[in-house]
Amino acid sequence: MLIDQTHHRWMLCVLALSAVSTLLYILYVNSAPHGPTGGSWQGMAFGIAGSGLMLYAGLLAVRKKLPRWRRLGTAQTWLRGHIWLGLFSVLLILFHAGFRLGGFLEKTLMLVLALVILSGVVGLLLQIYLPRLMKVAVPAEAIYEQIPAACAALCRTADENVQKVCGSLLAGANPAVVTVTTSAAGDDNGDVAAPLREFYREAVRPFLAADYQALSRLPYEARQLASGIHAAAAFEQVRIRVPHNQQETIENLEQICDERRQLMSQQRMHRWLHTWLLIHIPLSVLLLALGLLHAYTAVYY
Repeated sequence: MLIDQTHHRWMLCVLALSAVSTLLYILYVNSAPHGPTGGSWQGMAFGIAGSGLMLYAGLLAVRKKLPRWRRLGTAQTWLRGHIWLGLFSVLLILFHAGFRLGGFLEKTLMLVLALVILSGVVGLLLQIYLPRLMKVAVPAEAIYEQIPAACAALCRTADENVQKVCGSLLAGANPAVVTVTTSAAGDDNGDVAAPLREFYREAVRPFLAADYQALSRLPYEARQLASGIHAAAAFEQVRIRVPHNQQETIENLEQICDERRQLMSQQRMHRWLHTWLLIHIPLSVLLLALGLLHAYTAVYY
């Protein structure tokens, strides 16, 4: 999600609230003979307000689970509030603590809060820049859920291109299994299609059929095609070994492999875009739990 003009009002409101809160904190510090403390009514007010905003930010996940509850506000509105009010809550918590770390629980709470904010900022940057990078680096971008179908289509297209010059190449119904059958041209000793067939069987087809997370388990020849530079060198070596009537097939296979690399890049970026949630969400839950524990100990002890 981009920080666009729909965020301007949120940003201005948070800046205004921050200015007012800072002024109130300065007045509070000047009127406190022993300095600011979280136990004073002013400190507790800052703490309650900051904790309430953190709770609101944490309820974003709950709001996403209730898409039909329009009266609660749209998910986009909650997301904007999650970003800006979540940042504002940090300032209020610092005012509550008087910029002191306190005991072990308070230090742990501050550390977790810092990690939550850091992971949130990283996630926001990923959501801003990765889609832009994807548009530039992945011209063959597809709908993420349709990538397996797009890869299967690339495999079928590659099979058809190679079969035109190598004869029957696939055996069985499993598109991930490639076996060589006798071609009309004869055996490999006198078969002009042998270099293309061997390259396709050992490198191109395994690369096209592999999941992007399983590249490390592929044969060396297939792994080379995951790099644009190495793939260009590999195709150039095959290009000089095949006759003129197979050059077009080599060109088509090279373009198909390039599209597969782009889809792999899209899958990789999509994973980066969502993996940070595995860090941010557990930390947020821990932060809320520690906040409740801190409130309990402050009241009863």
